[in-house]
Amino acid sequence: MQNKEFLKKTQPVLYRILTRSFQEHKSSHAYMLVGNNTESITTFLAQSIICNNDVLACEECEDCRRIKEGIYPDLIVYDGNESSIKKDDVEYIQSEFKKSSFEGKERIYILKNIENSSPSAMNSLLKFLEEPQEGVFAILTTKNVNKVLPTIQSRCQVIHLLPESKTSIQLSLMNENVDEEDASVLAQLFHSKDACMEMKDIEVYEDTKIYALNFVEDLYQNPGNLLINTQVTLIKKYKNDKNVTRLFLNMLVLALRDLFHVKHSIPLTFTKHKELFAALPEDQKILKRIELVLDTIYSIDTNANLSLLMDSMVYKMMKGV
Repeated sequence: MQNKEFLKKTQPVLYRILTRSFQEHKSSHAYMLVGNNTESITTFLAQSIICNNDVLACEECEDCRRIKEGIYPDLIVYDGNESSIKKDDVEYIQSEFKKSSFEGKERIYILKNIENSSPSAMNSLLKFLEEPQEGVFAILTTKNVNKVLPTIQSRCQVIHLLPESKTSIQLSLMNENVDEEDASVLAQLFHSKDACMEMKDIEVYEDTKIYALNFVEDLYQNPGNLLINTQVTLIKKYKNDKNVTRLFLNMLVLALRDLFHVKHSIPLTFTKHKELFAALPEDQKILKRIELVLDTIYSIDTNANLSLLMDSMVYKMMKGV
């Protein structure tokens, strides 16, 4: 999915602001994006400033490609999360942009996580913003606008991004080439794209996903396997790890919920497993089973014996709750 389509769906306010300002040739000389996961938005904004093929970035031309790859010669980027932005960094940008443009087009500097700047860098940036050079554009990002000088804010077009929703997290993950089902599952389990990206390639994620799907299948087709499989595959392998057990149980809630959804033509979280859920019998006690799993999740932090807690849940599941 192109960033343009992603923005339309996840940041409609920002998309309308940018479209209107670029259509009317009233783009700001300095933007400040406030929120989490500004990476793709920052790239798209930089592309839109340079690209001549559309109102906003076409994302396909040579200039758009080079900006995305970070090799556009009239683009300078610093990230406060990698190293605190210093006064020397700002002065370097100023000195470089006094020279002629390599491309004969606009020049852009991007300061990510601007809140992680030294006081002298903030003051130097303020002076730079107070006397903007023609054809020079600034894109600043921050997760905490309260740590940015009000005088800097006042010289930027400040745009507050919408908080991440489950849908926007899923679309963000798919934009990073995460498999559709994994994007769907991860977006339900975690509250940010960053948390999802940290988890997606970890063995425990794949394990708990498989265990949860197998649990649901065994529950209705081989209930005698439930107890031993849970103890051997989950409890023994992960040595009563509460976080792993909690992840498994949350996965199990999603899987049981899908079993309910498939019978009512509601889109599934486990998108690749529709046939599995469709083949299982309709369960009149499915909501009670989900409630049982949720109660078990709650009990994990009450210092209960984890192995006994799981055994109790499985026995109740097997007896029909």
